[in-house]
Amino acid sequence: MSRTDADPTEEASPPPAPEGPLAFVKRLRAPGLAVVDATAHEVVGRVGSGRQPHGLVRSPDGRYGYVPYMGSNELEVVDLRRLTVANRVEAVGTAPVGAAATRGGRHLFVSTYGPLPSGDVPGVTVLRTDGAEVSVAAERPVGKAAGIAADARDDVWVVAADADEVVRIDGSPPFEVRDRLPVAAGPQDLTYSPAYELLGVNCADGDRVTVVDALDRRVLGSVPAPNPRGGTVLTAYDRWIVGDTEGDGVTAIDAAALRDGETGPASVERVSLGTPTAFTDATPDGRLVAVDAYADDRVAFLDPETLSVVGRVPVGETPRHPRFGADGAVCYVPSVDGDRVTVVETAAVGTGRDPVIATVPFEDGVAPAGCFRTDRGEKR
Repeated sequence: MSRTDADPTEEASPPPAPEGPLAFVKRLRAPGLAVVDATAHEVVGRVGSGRQPHGLVRSPDGRYGYVPYMGSNELEVVDLRRLTVANRVEAVGTAPVGAAATRGGRHLFVSTYGPLPSGDVPGVTVLRTDGAEVSVAAERPVGKAAGIAADARDDVWVVAADADEVVRIDGSPPFEVRDRLPVAAGPQDLTYSPAYELLGVNCADGDRVTVVDALDRRVLGSVPAPNPRGGTVLTAYDRWIVGDTEGDGVTAIDAAALRDGETGPASVERVSLGTPTAFTDATPDGRLVAVDAYADDRVAFLDPETLSVVGRVPVGETPRHPRFGADGAVCYVPSVDGDRVTVVETAAVGTGRDPVIATVPFEDGVAPAGCFRTDRGEKR
């Protein structure tokens, strides 16, 4: 079910592996991932040969990263110490768009938007993982599978985009499909909050976020939110923030109201930023939120309590997927059309001094579009 014919050029001359934290940056218009030393803020190499990576899930010991590639219909196992491809699996289905691991880390669930290997129906491929060794354990043809997450009970929730449903699958063998819950129209991605034990399913066609109680396994209701995408939960301020891929800002949802089952218009606020947005991230203490932009060359930083703009930092055209480090000291911001990653000093935002402490250049046309940091308290 898997093979180990990694790119020979990578095996012959792997990039050096820094001791500190790394950032793996998605190359939207080029193969593989760029590897960035997140201390020195410089590219130290490239790993992988797949196209359009959609996530990086780490093994329990932190040694390996499992990377699904939507554009080339495969999954690569990356050795995070040697920075090489240790294994490659093609039997994951067409257009794998997400992955989630159970707490023990021995099973990886890959959501695929197109047909599964053994049939014409799309769904979820379950992989058993043992370090670099990967094998197919099961297939669950639940429909066009998009966003995916594992909850605190080790149930796996996946969006069935063509059925306007969210599906619950047992996280342990035999991986039975347990529930199919209706959501608003056009569901795509989702966010899971372990603090609230809630799922927020972003339903773009219905301009709603459908909220699911993961403990009781029931739909609480749907919150109005135009073109919702992404999601950042800030428990210190009871905020749930989602982007707006066609509008001009973000929607801030009252998470305390969601917890109490209130999902009406009174539970949301709109923040206008003058540009369509999608993905947000927050410092570990939740005191600052970064928001990307589809029609601007600046990333916006918000105060989550007041929802006011603390600062806007020029980072290059079309900033996507900002990502803070584990201590919140810096934020990495890829610029799709600027072919660079900008490193922003968090403490300097809004102070009047230049918060940009480094610019990491990429080759022309590579289009860095996402950042998978490996320093959020995980083992190295």
